[in-house]
Amino acid sequence: MATVSGLTLLSRVFGYMRDVLIASTFGNSGVSDAFFIALRLPNVFRRLFAEGAMNSAFVPIFSNLHKKEGREKAIRFSCIVFSTLATVLFGLVSFVEAIMPLVMELIAPGFKSDPEKFQQAVNFGYLIFPYIFFISLAALCSSILNALNRFFAAAASPIILNICAILAVVIYVNDVNKAGYALSFSIAIAGLIQFIWVFIACSRANIKLKFTKVEFTPEVKKLLRKMLPGIAGAGVYQVNLLVSDVIASFFPMAVSYISYADRVNQFPLSIIGIALGTVLLPVFSRQVQKNRSDSAMYMQNRALQFSFMLTFPATVALYTISLPIIITLFQHNHFTHEMSLNVAKVMGIFALALPANVMIKIFSANFFSRGDTLTPVKAAVASLITNVVLNLILSQYFSYFGIAAGNVIASWVNGLLLAFWLRKEGNLIIDIRLKKTIPRLALCSIGMGWVLFKGTEMLMPYFGGEIGKTVLSLFVLISSGLFIYFALIKLTKSFTYSEFKEAMNKASEDSQAEVV
Repeated sequence: MATVSGLTLLSRVFGYMRDVLIASTFGNSGVSDAFFIALRLPNVFRRLFAEGAMNSAFVPIFSNLHKKEGREKAIRFSCIVFSTLATVLFGLVSFVEAIMPLVMELIAPGFKSDPEKFQQAVNFGYLIFPYIFFISLAALCSSILNALNRFFAAAASPIILNICAILAVVIYVNDVNKAGYALSFSIAIAGLIQFIWVFIACSRANIKLKFTKVEFTPEVKKLLRKMLPGIAGAGVYQVNLLVSDVIASFFPMAVSYISYADRVNQFPLSIIGIALGTVLLPVFSRQVQKNRSDSAMYMQNRALQFSFMLTFPATVALYTISLPIIITLFQHNHFTHEMSLNVAKVMGIFALALPANVMIKIFSANFFSRGDTLTPVKAAVASLITNVVLNLILSQYFSYFGIAAGNVIASWVNGLLLAFWLRKEGNLIIDIRLKKTIPRLALCSIGMGWVLFKGTEMLMPYFGGEIGKTVLSLFVLISSGLFIYFALIKLTKSFTYSEFKEAMNKASEDSQAEVV
């Protein structure tokens, strides 16, 4: 676990370096808009099929076959999935490459008013899209390695992408257009290297993947069925981003601003999601499946309590000190202060959806654990429709800030609909502890926000100048905010260590009972 956590942290460091380099090199040239649009489509497919959905569905089936029917049966299943996936992906990549100009007209219609930017997006798309072929096969190999408890190669794989992107931009840092083409080509090359990296790791683990006859065996059908909930869960967020990009393409630099803001906003969401996914949600899911209604309700309330304890202050902090964060992260070289202001405003709006997005994760787990995959899809469709309608309306008055606001409202519609339907079915009962905790956590977060607001007023002159003073000022802001927040939590007894320990003990007891 320490190895995986360390490699994940290292990958995020390289990812930050990559984003800073892209922002400072491309500035407001518009090349970044073309690049992010070209990258969006393979990223949507990657996040829908190749990451969480593949891993969570494949690993249990592979492990069960490996344990009960032997390595050969597990390898055969892997080869069938590998061949099926490669065949489908080859067809997908060939089709999209053949109609790339049409694809760009669909996902970036606003670029048509700027023929040079539109053609650049098309050219970048040609270079980038093969990435989905390699990274999806790499995801399958990573799932096999995870099932065998070999985590190093899979965890280290994302670092390759960031290093390739960094090298590509550094080589052509003084020529924006060449840097854009080099960066786009580096994405596909990185995908190939990532695939080779984990493919070799599988071979060393005595899993020899090779092409075989494509068959829809019972195990393959089971894999597809299990992937559907994960695809549905990830799909609404990815499609919402795609819709936002379509509308944002009509506003100069809007695609880049939304991409930069979303990257920063995803960091706390991923950390909280990992914490919930690792500690609370698997236990909660098992309890639901075994009809332990009281234990499941308790764990759901603790998951909500724990997530609110993290998301409330994160939301307030990202909203309050969005400008200092963006200045520190991105305002270098060609990335201007005006760009920082715009990205910070978008990020501050995006932050307001953080509690809703974590609620969606928790409530969706409840439905999925009971075999109900339809209800989350209904909520997701309602959210998608809300996002499209609001994006079209609000963007007319507030430009890309309206697009961000539409995303936020759509996320809350999704989360609140899931909560309403769970409560209607009797599967969401807020206990007294959570009812007391929510207003206290909100007050603690507001208190922290006031301190951050005043601190920002005092320290703002130090941002955007010397890098040392900028980083130190942000460190002072974040440290003081954390100190005040946890001091207020202790004072108000909003969340105690004993509560956390009690939840962990119940989780541990459940896991031990499962083993027995």
